[in-house]
Amino acid sequence: MSDYLFSQFKANEFEALHKELSKVLDISQDKLQNLYEKMLQEFELEGYPKDQRLPRNIFHSHDESFQKCYEEALVIGVDIPSVLEKNNNISNKKTVVLVGQDPLRKSDKKVEEISIGTPYALHLKNCREDLPNTRLYFDLIKVLLDAGYRVYLTDIFKVWVSEASCDDGIHLSKKDRTRFIQVLKAELEIFEPLAIVTWGREASSAIRSIKLGVKHLEFPHPSGAANGAWGRLMGKSPTRENRINYWHKKIFAHLSGL
Repeated sequence: MSDYLFSQFKANEFEALHKELSKVLDISQDKLQNLYEKMLQEFELEGYPKDQRLPRNIFHSHDESFQKCYEEALVIGVDIPSVLEKNNNISNKKTVVLVGQDPLRKSDKKVEEISIGTPYALHLKNCREDLPNTRLYFDLIKVLLDAGYRVYLTDIFKVWVSEASCDDGIHLSKKDRTRFIQVLKAELEIFEPLAIVTWGREASSAIRSIKLGVKHLEFPHPSGAANGAWGRLMGKSPTRENRINYWHKKIFAHLSGL
């Protein structure tokens, strides 16, 4: 039996989430349910189970010129939100939301279909326990899980688009970015979070812009690319241990009074 529950949505949450996601992704409720069920089945499997894939027409830009870039992109990323909590028969856990930027992908050749994942790929056992970057992400989230919180993970932009000739990302059009941020506001209201934690400047800026009236805790992204920001923030070397200790101290200083 797993120590954690993966995306066990409450009765009203799943339908409400699908309603919001369907404003930006062309996906039926049944198909979305199937994606979560498959991920749940594979949650404790070793290795890297075969990606679930959907056709590129799951997304259609509201900007005609960007739609052309989307169709020509080398690779597209789509991550669906997920929920993690301890498997301990406590059903009334308070929810903390963790918001990142977008679902980065890498490929050296054109991939026509979209591999569907979750933020930080934490539906995969190897990503939670072995890969250095994503293991750090999970270790940070585990601090919240072990303290009895339910953690909802999502990105501002559910779609990531590469250039046509390489896997460098390109910005979504302004129209599409606005759509995603509008969906994000409604999406987060469904889960009535105690607090919202953001990783990275883009996520922080988006949460500030939608003014949810919920405690907002801002941190640099935990990836190695933000080591400098972590070092300046902590006033010490951004080692794995130092970041986890700093996170633990700061996160509970913020949450203790809520």
